[in-house]
Amino acid sequence: MTSTDRIWASCDRITRWRRVRLVATLTVILLGLSGCQGSRNSAQFVPKVDVIPSDWPAVLIPEPLLVSTAPVTDIEVGVLLFDAGVDADDERAHAALRRVESSLLGTQLRDTLVESGQWGAVRVLPEPSTVVAVSLTGKIVHSDGRDLVLDVSADDTSGRNWFSRRYHGQASSGAYPVRSGQDPFRALYIGIANDLFTAMSLLTETQKRQLPQIAQIRYAQQLAPSAYSGYLGTQTGSLTLQRLPANDDPMLVRIERIRQQEYLFIDTVDDQYVALLQTLKPTYDLWRQSTWEQADYLADYQQRASQREINAERGSFAALQQVYATYRSVKVQEQDLFDLAKGFGNEVQPTVLKADDQVFRLTGTLGSQYEEWRSILAQIFSLESGI
Repeated sequence: MTSTDRIWASCDRITRWRRVRLVATLTVILLGLSGCQGSRNSAQFVPKVDVIPSDWPAVLIPEPLLVSTAPVTDIEVGVLLFDAGVDADDERAHAALRRVESSLLGTQLRDTLVESGQWGAVRVLPEPSTVVAVSLTGKIVHSDGRDLVLDVSADDTSGRNWFSRRYHGQASSGAYPVRSGQDPFRALYIGIANDLFTAMSLLTETQKRQLPQIAQIRYAQQLAPSAYSGYLGTQTGSLTLQRLPANDDPMLVRIERIRQQEYLFIDTVDDQYVALLQTLKPTYDLWRQSTWEQADYLADYQQRASQREINAERGSFAALQQVYATYRSVKVQEQDLFDLAKGFGNEVQPTVLKADDQVFRLTGTLGSQYEEWRSILAQIFSLESGI
């Protein structure tokens, strides 16, 4: 067999592989390495692989977590489950994984804020609520084993935005395999936690003191709007405290008891998020490691391709095999993670809670359970207060 025949024989094998419809990035590499779709000449097509899109910020430089031995403030923080960035009716494996990942990332961020010791209670919230003074919301822009890009905003109950920022974390080769208690993107969570503390430090002492009080009044206004309509005002676009109800206000006592019942639900479902993290994290870490290997190869390929001459020697068949092996490993881990994620979505545990000597059994997703529980609490308050 001549050298030309061997080249075209390799092309035939590569063409068969292309039929399995590998991911788009792998297809680009196939076109660049094989040239099977091109003519028989010495010119080589070198693809441009956008490993780091231009709208991503620079990778965060690791910094130590700002830690306090005692809470600096009694401001309570709620970390909302991240926006997965997929449609609600999307049933593909990728969408299911992204939804579960939104819970995992939110829980990891909550744990980092708790570790800092700077705040009052820090809770994961399935839905937005005025029950907390500060809320962190986020959206997953990109997530694989090498790069994690998140859009994160922090807003307080007065309507003041503390910051809105895009974060880019990148895992190093030494992050895998993931050791117990570690996370490849810990630097990203630390960056968010430190930014939150820095933003709080810019508030005046009066603003910091009033935030929990404003949160309490806003919660009371939801249950009894007319009774607490004159307690808050507006200044420069933010709510300000005009006056406080009496300490022995009987209606406020009832409201505070209802509020504690809402905290009870949040603390109860926290156990489910912890169980989710413990169940999925080993497989999730393996999936991240596999996707890191694929992303790392793409970055390496782009660097090598940019250094080649236009008529340089084509990539080796062994290199193509390496890409395909990495892709196959990613898909195996992805399927395992999808099966676990699907099981969690179908088997969210009912939440059983007690209020006023009555036992309530909540079913459905954690978000729907939360809405149902808040509706029950509002009905209890209405019956007790006659409103």
